Amino acid sequence: MQSGGNGTRGGYRGIFRADRCIRPVRFYINGRLFSTSFRQKEFFPMNLEHIIEAQSDLLGALRKFAAGELDSAAMKPFGAPFGIYQQRDGKFMNRIRLTGGEIPAETLRFLRGLVYRSGAEFVHVSTRQNIQLHGVTPLNSIEVVQSCTANGLPYRGGGGDTFRNISITAGSGIAPDGSCDLAPYARFLTDAIFDWDIAFKLPRKIKIGMASPSDKGLALRQDLGFVAASDADGNPGFAVYGAGGFGRESAAGIPLFDFLPARNLVMAARAMVELFSDHGDRTNRGRARIRFIRKRLGDEAFLKLYREYYDRLDPADYPAPPAVPHDWPLAGRRKTFDAVPEPDSEEYRKWRAAAVRPTRFGADTATVTLFVPRGVLSPDEFAAVADLISDFGLPAVRLTFEQNIVLPVVSAAALPHLYRALRQLPVDLTFRSFSGQLDCCIGATVCKIGVLDAPKYGELAAAALDRYFEAHPEERAEKAVKLIELMHFSGCPNSCTAHEVSCFGFQGCKKTLNGVLTDCFVLWRNPEFPASPIGTDTGEVIPAAEIGERVIELLKEEKILNG
Repeated sequence: MQSGGNGTRGGYRGIFRADRCIRPVRFYINGRLFSTSFRQKEFFPMNLEHIIEAQSDLLGALRKFAAGELDSAAMKPFGAPFGIYQQRDGKFMNRIRLTGGEIPAETLRFLRGLVYRSGAEFVHVSTRQNIQLHGVTPLNSIEVVQSCTANGLPYRGGGGDTFRNISITAGSGIAPDGSCDLAPYARFLTDAIFDWDIAFKLPRKIKIGMASPSDKGLALRQDLGFVAASDADGNPGFAVYGAGGFGRESAAGIPLFDFLPARNLVMAARAMVELFSDHGDRTNRGRARIRFIRKRLGDEAFLKLYREYYDRLDPADYPAPPAVPHDWPLAGRRKTFDAVPEPDSEEYRKWRAAAVRPTRFGADTATVTLFVPRGVLSPDEFAAVADLISDFGLPAVRLTFEQNIVLPVVSAAALPHLYRALRQLPVDLTFRSFSGQLDCCIGATVCKIGVLDAPKYGELAAAALDRYFEAHPEERAEKAVKLIELMHFSGCPNSCTAHEVSCFGFQGCKKTLNGVLTDCFVLWRNPEFPASPIGTDTGEVIPAAEIGERVIELLKEEKILNG
């Protein structure tokens, strides 16, 4: 064990385990005691001192910015690689990476307190299964970085030209499709990459995703994607894809391995990181992503190059994952409830149709989605949701790409209790209206690089859908949830909501129409969604003020709506 002694490192004092975290680690941060809540890791070294050392320049820059010794332009290179970005109002967004979007109960309790301590104005569930604290001062951003690191959420990467959060299929290990639980693999790979300085000094960001077989498109639209598979003997592994992604010149990934044993997971990631570091374009950010290396070389040559990087690695240098349970291992910890009569109301039935789905754990266990309007919660709303989750004894929750919260295992007998509790919250999470439910980026009122206020125009589309279903209520139960997965709105070309992926994607822009600079959307279409990983820019320009009417027309054209 190594000790920090009486010295300081980036504001931390205390005892750190440089070999591995196998029990809680205590830290003093600005005179206050914290204790890590890392899960036991007998399988992989997590060098916390190394992570903390990597934070030192960021923390120093935040202090200088707060003192007026650093301007916004000079601050960005320090903040962006950690997912800390300045907003239009001068305050900061702090992105907290939650691997695979899974939040254990103890971590959720920690986040509940952190939201208040940080002074955040609101919490945003992102489209990459993170949460973001908005409206945080620079000094409070230091609190976020240090507290997260001390409580099981090591703060490194997550923005800039670095390794981003690993996404997973939210229902893996839980849905009745037989898919294996991907969260342990995502955590294991994240822990490995955290120790690679090379992964935090890349030509551009690298995104990794892990998908169930039914969600293969998720893997195809990543820089490096893994689809769960098994060999003829039932041994776990992955089909591996690379050089996909969206943004400028979106592309689906190409096969790298038809089957990769799970023990070689870390090697596959290391090969791609080294290839990207060596061959990515460091002079033109617009062409710096991995897919541009592939385009420059051609598919065959890119695959050959990747395999060369992979083959030169020594398996002895890269740990294999531990044995991973096929099903979600926390399912048995769900709380039981006494059966009570279900509410005899149309609102309750609509909620059940929209929010409740079966699991693989029997008819007495369900998955429930909490539909978070715009993916945004005030501090008090976030606390109320966290308290509700605690009251219902849920061992963990997962975040979705649609910016919602999934309760993975809920006793069927608990559903009436849960519905009544949800109706008592200060925010509606029961999907009574489409308002706030269409997938939109945070918008130009907050984001410094945004073009349009996407949520504003998303509300026009939501209002049009509400009007449609008031006239055609018989269609709502079957189609409402599907619709929020089919439409994504981004306020600029940056793809924060992955608008290129959805059946109908709306990319914000400004166009001169009839001599007037006008808010508009460029339409992307992907009629084979979700089987097809990326759609096509149709070139159609829709005045943003007319988006509601056009959405209804598009849904009728594709026979998704009947009326």
